[in-house]
Amino acid sequence: MESRTMKSLRSVLGVSLMTAACVAAPHAFAAEKAVVYQAFQSIQYLPLYVAIDEGLFTKNGLDVQKITAGSGAQGVAAVIGGHGDFSLQDPMTAVLANLKGAALTNVAMIVSGVPVWMVAPPNSPIKSLADVKDQTVSTAIPPSTSTYLLQNLLKEKGMSSVKLNTVAIGTEIAPVTAGRAAAATMYQPQVEQALASGYKIVYDFAKQYDGVYAFSTIDTLKSTLEKRPQMVQSFVTAIAEAEKLMQTNPQVAYRVAVQEFPSLEKSVVEAAVKRLLDQKIYPANPSISKQAFQAGLDLQISIGNIKAGEVTYESAVNNSFAEKASKP
Repeated sequence: MESRTMKSLRSVLGVSLMTAACVAAPHAFAAEKAVVYQAFQSIQYLPLYVAIDEGLFTKNGLDVQKITAGSGAQGVAAVIGGHGDFSLQDPMTAVLANLKGAALTNVAMIVSGVPVWMVAPPNSPIKSLADVKDQTVSTAIPPSTSTYLLQNLLKEKGMSSVKLNTVAIGTEIAPVTAGRAAAATMYQPQVEQALASGYKIVYDFAKQYDGVYAFSTIDTLKSTLEKRPQMVQSFVTAIAEAEKLMQTNPQVAYRVAVQEFPSLEKSVVEAAVKRLLDQKIYPANPSISKQAFQAGLDLQISIGNIKAGEVTYESAVNNSFAEKASKP
């Protein structure tokens, strides 16, 4: 038979263990699941990968699963269908879905400039945009922002004689090497791969917009903001921490990018990340400014996808979560 002292000790230990378990439980079991669909696995989306790989979502109480949709439209459709909580792509994809009856809103900036450059071969006489007059330029098959930007630029410059050779995204350099195009309009890391082979940049869309363009954002359903506001805030806060970390410690950005794209040469990956940082393609924080959103909207109006006055910043963006996450 146990003595009163032993019973008392066991009772105290039991209470202590229960108390310890209750204290530890939030850390062990409180991670809230969230699913984000990305249009593609893209070096432009590095802030998302840094947030995942550096444990920033975990730090903010989230267990985030990343799924590659295959296109921006498919990612948005997954969120609308309830298969995901967030999607990452051109914010105008969400805007166009809203015009068809969806209720999405953009909550965080991931790509804040235009990661598009036109390149030409090393011995080419093409040295600037003016030199592609009467030439053929290869570009991605629409819908692609790079192609829309190129079409809009040629329209503004009155260069209707330029022909486009549209190919699968990521293969824009192929028509140039085959002699079917004089220059190519491309994203990263294809640009750095071309430069490593002696190609030269002949037009810089990134410089044209100087980091003020809502190129890729995180969006979610408006109902999610109402039902799970703390989850949304935690997600956006982790993105803010990732973007700040990339700016203050670029070595982290390089390391995560090399890890995420193991099939590419390390020097190419690091050169791409450096250019994207230097040219403000990676934002310093996740806020979506009205000016940046309007730049993307103006392009869609120019190409006829959206009518003037049909969409407003206020109807398409909820910046409150990003603003809160960006405070010192």
